[in-house]
Amino acid sequence: HRATASQGGGARIVPGSSRDAQVRELRTIRLPNECLARFLSIARVNTLQNRETCGLLLGKDKGSKFVVTTLLIPRQHSTSDTCMMDEEELVMQFTEERHLITLGWIHTHPTQSCFMSSVDLHTHSGFQRMLPESFAVVCAPTSKPQFGIFRLTDPGGLQTILECTAKEAFHPHPEVPIYTDCDDCHVQMRDLPLEIVDLR
Repeated sequence: HRATASQGGGARIVPGSSRDAQVRELRTIRLPNECLARFLSIARVNTLQNRETCGLLLGKDKGSKFVVTTLLIPRQHSTSDTCMMDEEELVMQFTEERHLITLGWIHTHPTQSCFMSSVDLHTHSGFQRMLPESFAVVCAPTSKPQFGIFRLTDPGGLQTILECTAKEAFHPHPEVPIYTDCDDCHVQMRDLPLEIVDLR
């Protein structure tokens, strides 16, 4: 993920905009405290080889809130700035058998900073279109901060990305607030159990 102003690096994040009226309508998501550190540990082998790692954050609908219960590491292939799931039917089978829903996703930037690249924005738009509360975690082990929890602004960012027709993987987007942080807003870290399943 090449961080430049034209590709939606930190310049387009809107700190704290998750507190506006629209976002207060989102249901809370509880994310286990240990998830981020455990994922970084799992990703370490790839990180040392300058390759991204991705995972899915699965959980349950508890009525007034969602709770992440499972970190699923799918079969995947990756480069220094991309990560793609393989054999997605195995993920579908796993979630259906356990009656889990995909609440978010997590991936590393092995040598980059903590931001949402244009590829990340497009990936996340699919998740957020299906579930407005959906969130993306970026782990940047060689940078400070090491973690970011993000979502596309809505209205604004989600529509911009869904309407984008650019063919190149990495490309600029209009100079509007595209994404925002959502930790300590509708995504809340808690001391909760976490199951880790690695399908690789």
